[in-house]
Amino acid sequence: MQMGFAPVLASTLGLGCLLTACETPGPAAAPQHTEAASDHQIEREQRALEHRRLRLEYKVLTELKKLRNSRQASTGDAEPSREEDPEAAAANELLLFGGANREVFLGCLCDEQRADSVFNMLGEHGSHQSATSIRNKFAAYGSNHDDTSACNSAATHPPVVLDSDGKSLGLLTLNGSLKRSITVPSVTDWLARMCGE
Repeated sequence: MQMGFAPVLASTLGLGCLLTACETPGPAAAPQHTEAASDHQIEREQRALEHRRLRLEYKVLTELKKLRNSRQASTGDAEPSREEDPEAAAANELLLFGGANREVFLGCLCDEQRADSVFNMLGEHGSHQSATSIRNKFAAYGSNHDDTSACNSAATHPPVVLDSDGKSLGLLTLNGSLKRSITVPSVTDWLARMCGE
């Protein structure tokens, strides 16, 4: 196939389209999802995760209160009307203690708005960095290997949940083989998720 001198020279110099009237490609098609749409999707997913987290925490608290009430009923200490009175309900809290002798306060199992709540991730007892938090993977109460940790499936001295009268509801632990461990599914599911974070 013979080509004229001008087209060969143009293609050699990279001027082929100038002399041969090539069509230039149009601008690249814009992606369908803009940055704003992507940010909106991320926000929706974060809100959904937050909603699930709050729902799970509410379920944990509800189940622990049921456990407390059933224990009180079995000992004859039940006072159903106390829950309606906010002061009485506050006095009947669920508290978490850790250490070999259960001497260290690890927070309350209560509304996350409270500074001392285990669910308040900005508070002392809910932070991933606090020495007195079961969320801290490097501390004695949240690691996978400490004997006093809720997250150690072989721990023999995990934290205990007490009511405000000092009566035990059981041990908060992944070690289901301990006799006094709390085995309510919503509680064990929450603990397993939290320890796996």
